[in-house]
Amino acid sequence: MFSKTSHFGIALGIILITSFVLQYKLNVHTNPQNVYSLAMFPVMALFMIFAIIKVSRNGEPFSIREGLKTGIGVILLGSLMLWVYIITHATYIEPDFVDKLAVVAEDDLRKNSDFTDEKIQESIKFLKSNFKFSIFIENVFKSLLSGFFFSLLASLAIKSKIFTNPKNPV
Repeated sequence: MFSKTSHFGIALGIILITSFVLQYKLNVHTNPQNVYSLAMFPVMALFMIFAIIKVSRNGEPFSIREGLKTGIGVILLGSLMLWVYIITHATYIEPDFVDKLAVVAEDDLRKNSDFTDEKIQESIKFLKSNFKFSIFIENVFKSLLSGFFFSLLASLAIKSKIFTNPKNPV
């Protein structure tokens, strides 16, 4: 199953990396109100749905479990590729990337009146020391959660044959 749909995950990873490079070139990659991240959300959903549709048409009985494995596999592969690229980017291409993210995070925390200066500095120190883990949680874990729900909905729709022509069953 994975070999039949892994190219969807690889293609998604390449598109996500290309989007990040575009954001970097436009110097909006650290902007918290980044519209490119929202634009990539439907692209990720489409790649998952296309992969699930491909698996459902392979001649074997389709199960919701297969749809979930396919969708989550696609999003996991794509988001892991992006995570590795961001770590590489922060290490070699833009070494001050973590500091830029820390400045943005500090500004966001200062807007919230619940944080004292000590708490803000502690949070920034934690972000800098655990950058790789923080990016992992932000990219991969959030993608997996959204991927689970998209995969579930797509699998349920395919399993119920809601989108098939009754005269021409799939």
